[in-house]
Amino acid sequence: MSWERRLAALPATTLDALQAEAALLTRVDRKYIVDASTWDRALAGVEGLRALEIDGERSFGYSSTYYDTPRLESYTAAARRRPSRYKVRTREYLGTGDRAIEVKLRSARGETVKHREWLAADALRDGRVDGHAREFVASFPLVAGAVDDLRPVLTTRYQRSTLVGDGVRVTIDRDVTGTDAAGNRVGFGDALIVETKSAHRAGDVDRALWAQGARPARISKYCTTLAALQPGLPSNRWTRTLRRHLNPSAVLAA
Repeated sequence: MSWERRLAALPATTLDALQAEAALLTRVDRKYIVDASTWDRALAGVEGLRALEIDGERSFGYSSTYYDTPRLESYTAAARRRPSRYKVRTREYLGTGDRAIEVKLRSARGETVKHREWLAADALRDGRVDGHAREFVASFPLVAGAVDDLRPVLTTRYQRSTLVGDGVRVTIDRDVTGTDAAGNRVGFGDALIVETKSAHRAGDVDRALWAQGARPARISKYCTTLAALQPGLPSNRWTRTLRRHLNPSAVLAA
């Protein structure tokens, strides 16, 4: 059985129920890059999961645009593992056209805290963070000094399915690509990016993946794909991911 068929067979949950049960805006993330067969075997070993379903669909298109300064301060902070750092992005839900701006803050304890504000359909169309979006981003002291320098640097696209279980949210992303401001593109091919999001401890999904030989990978959709597109950037932190999944032959020129 394929993992897509297992996904289709799971009980459904609604977006409202998922948000009420496992919004997990403060969380510990574990990411895995696996092939479809590995994920299928892992998924088969986990009970009690439900799948997000909206209007009969269980896979949804996402587009995320990441903002950074001309000196790529957000990227550099992640590459150099600064204990406190930020990431600013907009996210568009391609099926509905809904858009939000998000500020992700990384604490010194390794927790990710995500803050989200919904946007009007025509917000940020010129690429600048202004108006209501600017007020929102500037409200975070760690980002406030950079807000007027933020520009779109990279856009990622992918198809996402979401599962929820006991205190955990799991996302499965496929067809993941990143495109820089010049139009150059890189992709993860057939690989799946599976992410578990929990308050603290590893859960059943993590253990099922470990049993299949998968281990958490160092990956950031923004940082890893940007490093592949701009090889001169500091990227030692993601060397293994770059070598195995985002080699130079995967980069397509504009």
